Amino acid sequence: MNGDTGVLAGRVRWTHRAVAMVEATKLRSVVLLTFVGLAAGIYVLFGEVPAAARAGASWRLLLGTLAVLAGSMGTNAITGYVDRRMDAIMSRTRHRPVPSGRLAPEESLGLGVTLVAVAVGLTLLTGHPWSTFWLLFGVVDVALIYNGWSKPRTPWNVILGSPGGGAPVMVVASAVSGLAVSTASLLLAALVVAWTPIHVWSLTIRYVDDYRRAGVPMLPVVIGVEQAARCVGWSALALCALAAALPRVVHLGPGATAALALLQAPVLVVSVLVMLRPTAERAWLLFKLSSPYLAALFLLVSLRPVM
Repeated sequence: MNGDTGVLAGRVRWTHRAVAMVEATKLRSVVLLTFVGLAAGIYVLFGEVPAAARAGASWRLLLGTLAVLAGSMGTNAITGYVDRRMDAIMSRTRHRPVPSGRLAPEESLGLGVTLVAVAVGLTLLTGHPWSTFWLLFGVVDVALIYNGWSKPRTPWNVILGSPGGGAPVMVVASAVSGLAVSTASLLLAALVVAWTPIHVWSLTIRYVDDYRRAGVPMLPVVIGVEQAARCVGWSALALCALAAALPRVVHLGPGATAALALLQAPVLVVSVLVMLRPTAERAWLLFKLSSPYLAALFLLVSLRPVM
């Protein structure tokens, strides 16, 4: 009986450890980044690759998308190691695997590096080195430049880390086409870059006391909630302005163009409301709108051939 009990206890420990590892990768945030990469790749496949070459490009689309999935998960696990002291102080993050003690810092770092290595291997299999370049660019910008260096030092940290948010688009687009950049991929990546401050600053506004307690100079901590909310509003307007250029670049059909106009309306309205009266509540409403909005934009782009 004692042997059976020991085996069961061992299985429970491994299950808990596996759950902690999955949590360390922040899968919920990874889903959106993987989707935008996939959607951009689908556009490139049908919009920029000759029909005769699409069979091979479809395989590279799969490899690039899996690379974004693994790379994003790995980057999050690495940042769990980098942010471990800050996460232990903040009430929003202290239950994460590393600060809660469910995963050792070195385990989170090792997991992250392993997943990034897998992602690099997947991009190398595409035979297109620019895909590997953009993957490593994203990892370095997010894990090292944003989380590692600028986040604890300057309120401009989100601006410095935003380019890494556009990396998934570039990884998959380059995997499919072999090009370093194209007008369409650049615009699609810029949409994610413009979306990033809305997402991060709104979240920071909601948990501003946490960041203040941890001594992290995020924008709302430094300039106050009201001014930071206004910055969120400007960011949302910039995102809508970039989205308005989509029909000229990715050649949306009439159905997709009409859907884009309908999609813009609520974000524009809330953005104006935030500018008129910048409050934490209104900034949080933009936060709630921004992720579905970005996902819908990329869905329209991926459906361009049928709309």
